[in-house]
Amino acid sequence: MSQTIKTVVVNPPIKSSNDTALKNIDTIIEFFSLYLKDKDKFYSLWVKDSPAVITPFVADDVAVCRQVELSGWDAVKTFWDPIFDMKGKFDWTIDEIIPGEDPDVIVTKARSDIDVDTTEVFGNVHLKYQGKYLQVFHFENGKVKSFEEYYDTNFLNKQFAK
Repeated sequence: MSQTIKTVVVNPPIKSSNDTALKNIDTIIEFFSLYLKDKDKFYSLWVKDSPAVITPFVADDVAVCRQVELSGWDAVKTFWDPIFDMKGKFDWTIDEIIPGEDPDVIVTKARSDIDVDTTEVFGNVHLKYQGKYLQVFHFENGKVKSFEEYYDTNFLNKQFAK
């Protein structure tokens, strides 16, 4: 049975009995539910020191083949703040949640349904598309330590070209 939390649909049954993994999974669901909504609460899900966003194949001009690791609050906010400045719909469906042997490592397979007006950072364009992602979350004491995301960069670039 699907579970809906704000703008997040969670399709898979949660396959873990580990309390740490279950708490981290709840944080992931809240993480996705806060997109375009409550930036301060979103940031409260992260560790206080040295959070990181790892975006393989992403560069300043949206998506090209090189890896970027944004480490520390200033760098992480340069990634997330422009997303929170978008206006519109940014819904998520989590199709699979894969807890690692280490309960502080969880992989998700997810889809987005995006229909937003972007800001100057993204060229002030209207962006409408449905993406597919593989995300790796690392936790420390129940907080997001790092977020790593893989997606079809060619597909995203084509959406910006419209």
